[in-house]
Amino acid sequence: MSITIDTPKCWQDVESVLNAGIDRVILYGPPGTGKTYAGLHYGNVESGAYRIICNEDMTSADITGYMKPSGNEWKWVDGQAVKAWDRGARVVADEINLASGDVLSLMLAMFDTPESAEWEHPETGHIHRPQPGFSVVMTTNVEDMDELPQALKDRFPVAIRIDKPHPSALMTLSPDLRNAAMASADADGSRRFSMRAFKAFDTLRKSVDDTDAARLIFGHRSSDILDAIRVESLA
Repeated sequence: MSITIDTPKCWQDVESVLNAGIDRVILYGPPGTGKTYAGLHYGNVESGAYRIICNEDMTSADITGYMKPSGNEWKWVDGQAVKAWDRGARVVADEINLASGDVLSLMLAMFDTPESAEWEHPETGHIHRPQPGFSVVMTTNVEDMDELPQALKDRFPVAIRIDKPHPSALMTLSPDLRNAAMASADADGSRRFSMRAFKAFDTLRKSVDDTDAARLIFGHRSSDILDAIRVESLA
């Protein structure tokens, strides 16, 4: 069985765009395909990459910073976006569509063009602006770009749908699972399973038989997964 895997077109596009220096990119599509990993590691990240995981409970403190007690005094702690601004680094904003309205508005301001973006520190009055090299990769599991606010899409000139796991991720699986994981990543409805599910299955079947491992991980679709694995073992 061959262990070489061609790089899907979506991942070729990601590498081309980020290596070319495009500094605002959306990676969208099925979960568990490596979008966040790509944002953290692809392209120019020599100055670092700072991750923001968006949800309804997050506040502006995650973005710009907050006061934190330190001994008998309080000290300011920069938020992820301000850190990235000051260092000319990257922000990876996961699931930005889940952010509340106020936080989304702040992030839109932070992710604006370098000529327009600025933020005044509430304690020092210092005006922060994004330094050269600052970039943003947004990842989301939405399937349709129309689900995202127009103001957000306007700030990201490139949007790439990631519909296949990256080959480097597939290579971490046992060879008989790779094609099934590739096909399942963008399958319809209940037939879709992420790389996380296949990695869990691969680990679990070292301790229990394949049938039990598939039942625990894939539920009522376990027989379909096992059939795909058997076909692959005969190839």
